[in-house]
Amino acid sequence: MTNSFEQKSFPVKELPSGDSLNLTIYRIRGAKPGPHVHIQSSVHGAELQGNLVIMELMRYLAKNPINGSINLIPMANPQATNTKFGTSTQGRFNPITGDNWNRNYTDISHDIDYDQFLDEHIELDWKELRRAFKNEIFEKCNSKLNRNEDHYHVGENKKNNLVLQKIASTADIILDLHTGPVACRYLYSAEYQKDVAKELLSPYTLIIPNEFAGAMDEACFTPWVKLHKHLDDRGISQKPGVFSFTVELGSEEKVSSEQAKTDCERIIHFLQTQNVLEAKQETQLKPGKWSELSHYQSYNSPVGGLFESLVLPGTEFHEGDLLAKIHKPRNIESLASVDDNVIEIKARHSGVLINHTPTASVCEGMEIIQILTDLKNW
Repeated sequence: MTNSFEQKSFPVKELPSGDSLNLTIYRIRGAKPGPHVHIQSSVHGAELQGNLVIMELMRYLAKNPINGSINLIPMANPQATNTKFGTSTQGRFNPITGDNWNRNYTDISHDIDYDQFLDEHIELDWKELRRAFKNEIFEKCNSKLNRNEDHYHVGENKKNNLVLQKIASTADIILDLHTGPVACRYLYSAEYQKDVAKELLSPYTLIIPNEFAGAMDEACFTPWVKLHKHLDDRGISQKPGVFSFTVELGSEEKVSSEQAKTDCERIIHFLQTQNVLEAKQETQLKPGKWSELSHYQSYNSPVGGLFESLVLPGTEFHEGDLLAKIHKPRNIESLASVDDNVIEIKARHSGVLINHTPTASVCEGMEIIQILTDLKNW
């Protein structure tokens, strides 16, 4: 049995010219019931590897039947994708408000009366209660999108994000595909879903608190975390059934079709474990290492100058190892040695380099390196 494919486009922003930016969604439906999956990419416009991963996944789904349905949104933020300055894509921040596109989602849980919801639905079985709660989230998103009374329209930053939340609100699995500046492959997973996070086979996983901090993955899991807490308060225990991750796929402004195959292989493996895919594709990939977000550390430049990275992202190192240098371009003629104008950045702890800045020109206090320490095997 084959999957059915459907493509939809609808406007998310009207421009001063009267033209519209459109969001395109590809929906794949299987012949058998199963989980609903939402996968999106390029909320930050320069983070493009996820687009190739989605293309690779579509090739796979054209030949392999699924259970349930999958929404694929390759260009989830057309404004960010189209925001170019010279040859670079600026699209991490809204150019009008300055806000980070992935810190501008809405905590819908504040709009939900959990006690009232459970009083009205507590007699339902878990499958039906989950369906009713998805509808509750969907309607809350819809209500915020339709705030047109007295001309209080949805703000500059909110519409695209709320539309994505609304689309994802009916999903059981949400994968938000991103990249870092110059980065390795890694994963953000909330504490409540740690047991399944390893099945995404990421080389490194950051376990984050079950809290909302503005990102898409948090916007999707926070209502469910609070639902489970209210159920626990009533003495009702249910295993989590909705999982939401941020999947980091290397460096911005770069794509690799070869690496996309491996990235896709990780997603396919995860979907197999969640019974979305029946065909079992063998993989040689293994779960990597993990640590808590509290062990994710940023190094800031102590001076202004020229940043030279000496360690590639994804490279593990020991305390005291040399990670980078800052070359100070001032007063060179008075130096007895060129080394007198070089500041060494050494590791304060053992760990792995996750990200470093993509620019060699740095000012004092600028973030230059992010590392993860206290690594553990799954």
